[in-house]
Amino acid sequence: MKPLHLALVLLTFFFADTGHAKTGSAVHEAVRRLEDEWAEIFYRLPSSQQAEKFENLLARVHALSGQYPKKADPLILEAIVLCTYAAADVGLSSLSLVSEARKLLIKAIDIDPRAMEGSAYITLGNLYYRLPGWPISFGDNDSARQYLEAALKLYPNALDSNYFYGDFLLHQGEYDKALIYLEKAEKAPIRPYMLLSDTKLKEEVREALKAAREKREGYGGFFSNFLTSFFGDDRAKP
Repeated sequence: MKPLHLALVLLTFFFADTGHAKTGSAVHEAVRRLEDEWAEIFYRLPSSQQAEKFENLLARVHALSGQYPKKADPLILEAIVLCTYAAADVGLSSLSLVSEARKLLIKAIDIDPRAMEGSAYITLGNLYYRLPGWPISFGDNDSARQYLEAALKLYPNALDSNYFYGDFLLHQGEYDKALIYLEKAEKAPIRPYMLLSDTKLKEEVREALKAAREKREGYGGFFSNFLTSFFGDDRAKP
């Protein structure tokens, strides 16, 4: 799956706490409305029209995070919009936008690591995993693993935390371990307040599971053929 359009990577956990509006607080209601607008842009508009809309949305999200500087949710929301805007308007400023998103996510974790069901950790893990490393950007697989594992510790049974960690392991060649988390993600229920995003994510889970199983079987078959050619068929006899 790597490399993959950054917006597609991020969309699946952007709504990780869409149900938070049930609290009725002003900040949660505002975040919910902006989330819905983000979804309309991402799902309904052609990619050629998204950059301008994301830029407009970003200004309002930034104003919200400024209004509530001690709340984690608006910071995560702003980081996600920054990333999807960077993906929609690929240019010289894209990497700086993603770097700014990283700062916001780290700040959100300092405020509330559990906000939006660990989305800050998952987003950071994906950024570190999918972006190029130094000197181009800050990509780093060790950091990616740490962030994704942190999300999993907070939400060990969640669909998104299991999927993204499993997908990371798949692309690290850790096929058996990846299957454990991908199969757990496959069994996780679709959340009613995240129907659209969870349905999309389940499609990604099935594709990752298929790839992991094919990779594991391919590796096992290669290894078995190697042993047969090296030791002969007698190795299997009692």
